[in-house]
Amino acid sequence: MTDCEYYTVDLDQLARPLDATSTDHDITVAGALSSPLLRRLIHTAVGLSTDSIDLLATMTDRLRSVEGIIIRDPLEL
Repeated sequence: MTDCEYYTVDLDQLARPLDATSTDHDITVAGALSSPLLRRLIHTAVGLSTDSIDLLATMTDRLRSVEGIIIRDPLEL
């Protein structure tokens, strides 16, 4: 566990304007996405807690595993 995770530091504050709330910034970023399905997903997830997002990611991984879909690291080429 990193210090940022332990102290629940909001790392997005570095990229967000000072007068904007986190959801305002998230909605702005989501609006810039070209994929309507991804944009809808992000709009739906805005405001969820970190634990809720982690739970959704875990469920997604499990569903992919059951379906036989290979989970690949998006950072690998």
